[in-house]
Amino acid sequence: MSKRLQNQLFFPGYNSKTKLQAHGGEHTRNRRKARRPFDPKQALHVVLRSSKARGQFSMLSPSHCNHIHNLMDRLKTRWDVSIYRYANVGNHLHLLIRAKSRSDWQGFIRELSGGIAMIVTGARKGYGLPRSQGQDVPASAKRGFWDHLVFTRIVAFGKDFKRVAEYVLTNLWEASGVPVRKFLSGGYHILEISEDGAVFAT
Repeated sequence: MSKRLQNQLFFPGYNSKTKLQAHGGEHTRNRRKARRPFDPKQALHVVLRSSKARGQFSMLSPSHCNHIHNLMDRLKTRWDVSIYRYANVGNHLHLLIRAKSRSDWQGFIRELSGGIAMIVTGARKGYGLPRSQGQDVPASAKRGFWDHLVFTRIVAFGKDFKRVAEYVLTNLWEASGVPVRKFLSGGYHILEISEDGAVFAT
């Protein structure tokens, strides 16, 4: 099993019981397309990943990250989507959101994924990123910016929501250079990660 696949399969709360609530990402590659699970009363953990988003094409590049954040702010208002947590990790994004209808979700993610690709690549008709040829690059990424269909999993409010919210903020800290996972491996325990990013540990 590849490292990317391991990371994706072991998101907080992702297990055999919640698998039917998930859709997209690497673990559904080559499977027959199915309707994406959606519940307007629950949150969604959303992951968009791109093997091409490195170096000058990183989503954390100073010339890209603010534009991506501003795009998200515009789209959440346009599609009436609540964004509870957001982490830009350079080559992938984590979001914890809730949309009030399937059509709102579809409009939001369609414009977000397309808009980010345009921001990062400067893409316009007849121009885009060169095709990637590496063996470790998914075939879908060789054709476009994103590696796979966007990954989503329904997240129930309560303990599941709190686990995923802390996971997304942990990714945000890691992207900022704070080795949260290293602290955890050293025996520290995170008591709480506040909405503004403060970490309380013991």
